[in-house]
Amino acid sequence: MTQMLSIVFLLMFAINATTVQDAGAQPPAAPATKSPAARARSADQWELEYQAGPLRLFKDGESGEAFWYATYTIVNRTGRDRSIAPQWEILDEEGRLFSAGDGVPRRVQRAVQTLLANPLHEDQTAVIGEIMTGEENAKSGIAIWKVGPEVRRFSILVAGLSNSKKPSEDPVTKKLISLKKTRRIDYQMTCDRAALIGDVPLAPNGAEQNPRWIMR
Repeated sequence: MTQMLSIVFLLMFAINATTVQDAGAQPPAAPATKSPAARARSADQWELEYQAGPLRLFKDGESGEAFWYATYTIVNRTGRDRSIAPQWEILDEEGRLFSAGDGVPRRVQRAVQTLLANPLHEDQTAVIGEIMTGEENAKSGIAIWKVGPEVRRFSILVAGLSNSKKPSEDPVTKKLISLKKTRRIDYQMTCDRAALIGDVPLAPNGAEQNPRWIMR
């Protein structure tokens, strides 16, 4: 009988200790939830698929000037038709910016289109407007830049492929600015332009992926 009472006492002590421990434990933290406005903004963000073609050099026989040209395809896989107005720029290693189409004669555009012999490759202004969903509705085109000073490294920056934005402070003016999601493709010349044959090589992947998305 004494042994039985001892066992009952030990069981009651164990149950009481467990209850005290559970009462003192902190309840698990509830997962952080986004506000309805934040969820709506996140759900409405989209980006288009950008397939970069080769970057090559074209020399105008009439003026002797050189031009870069690159083909591309834009695919809308967002599930909804989108209105787009892409912009292409070249950023060289000296920080100079060159906008596609600036200083490019119409005859050069026609000559490059004839060289490519692909009716699907429209000029950069023709892709502005609505792009429907699906690969069958993809838009292909050509971006052309007037060649700047001789450099070894430069990048193509394509804006207007996404509606994602990020507020930031301008380091110079200290004013609030809006950074836009931009596609960046880096290139690295292995020779002078005069000796270039074929495509301009992509810069090798380093600490950052190439191509990649950036906020700019």
